[in-house]
Amino acid sequence: MKKTFFLIPLYIVSFYFSSLLLSHAQTAEPEHIVLTWKGDPSESQSVTWRTGVVLNNPIAQLALANSSSIETALDQTFQATIQKVENMEGVVHYYYSVTFEGLKPGGTYRYRVGDIDNKMSAWSQFTTTNKEKEPYSFLYLGDIQNEVFSWGSRTIRAAYAKAPKAGFMLFAGDLINDGHQDSQWKEWFRALGHIRTMKPIVPVIGNHEYDTSPENPDEEVISMYWQPQFELPLNGPEGLEESVYYIDYKDMRLVVMNSLVALKSPEELQKQSDYLERVLSDNPQKWTVVSFHHPFFTARDGRHGNYPNLRNAWQPILEKHKVDLVLKGHDHVYARGAHQTKTIEVPKGQAGPVYVVSVAGPKMYGIVPEKRWMDRAGVNTQLYQVITIDGDLLKYRAYTVMDELYDSFDLQKQDKEYNIFTEHISSPKDPENNFPNGTTLRSK
Repeated sequence: MKKTFFLIPLYIVSFYFSSLLLSHAQTAEPEHIVLTWKGDPSESQSVTWRTGVVLNNPIAQLALANSSSIETALDQTFQATIQKVENMEGVVHYYYSVTFEGLKPGGTYRYRVGDIDNKMSAWSQFTTTNKEKEPYSFLYLGDIQNEVFSWGSRTIRAAYAKAPKAGFMLFAGDLINDGHQDSQWKEWFRALGHIRTMKPIVPVIGNHEYDTSPENPDEEVISMYWQPQFELPLNGPEGLEESVYYIDYKDMRLVVMNSLVALKSPEELQKQSDYLERVLSDNPQKWTVVSFHHPFFTARDGRHGNYPNLRNAWQPILEKHKVDLVLKGHDHVYARGAHQTKTIEVPKGQAGPVYVVSVAGPKMYGIVPEKRWMDRAGVNTQLYQVITIDGDLLKYRAYTVMDELYDSFDLQKQDKEYNIFTEHISSPKDPENNFPNGTTLRSK
């Protein structure tokens, strides 16, 4: 049978694909919609999105949700703020933010964003936290960083499937690998899918959220996308707003620090140390959780080491104020330790701050046995964590993406004493995950 081939001139093919790219870059369709908090989670909700062309009338619409699809008379309209971002390839996007305020605690709201005369997003829903004394949970994920869509997606989805009612999802830094790379942020947003439009995100800044300055190749600066795409509290030190902040969520104070900047100079470290002391001294909440990217202690192989300056400055502050849990990333291993103290003596069966390092993505390092500090460890394992608080009890559960319970402990709050620490999974009794070669060290 005779085959016929049609030759298409190269300039037509080039024009076709150029047109596709141009049309995508210039779309008015809202994308990268994400919920965060700038204010009180019980009475406010922030939402951010972007488009490829500037909208003439960027708005968000909001109403208390019900089962009806036609009752729109009570819809409120909010004007959005606009930020223009032009990346190093000359591609422009416009970011829009709205903070809904004066909301009803425990209320479920429907919302959509866009331009009423152009493109509007689908309706989605969120629920503000209430002020009732009832159990609540949140999700914690360590570094995703690489192959975010192909591998990171399954950790995000597994976490959401395990705890769909969790109040928020915390990422402990290195959400992506190259801070200025739009393609990687696209992967991150794609990996989160609809979850980010329904469940608030609490992002912690890592070293990979910094990238080479477009003006000075010898300087690292925060990702050009960080502040435009995340609407976060402005209660941090001057110059570090939206990378250092705290959120009061029910009876928990969650403090987020910028460990990368703190490691740059004694002055920067002192600035954040003073902030940490202040927000922990004036803390009315029962539970305190602190999150930053770089661990105080490390046993991982490779180039990274301990950070004694960070540890010497912040560990005494955490111990002084009886911080309950410290959540970190960076090492691409799993590590949990409840007995690393510097300035305090904790009775047997109790715990000062419990330190955790976790990893959600595919990039894995190993653990050097002689440097081991943790009570429970794991390598070559994608994990997520569900943390539940019920009055005086904090339940910590770490799961693999295969829905296997990998680590489990409880903290029981005591008045004027350290927490009672109950370990449900112990490394001496339960096998730890290793590499295929049977060791905690990577194969060379």
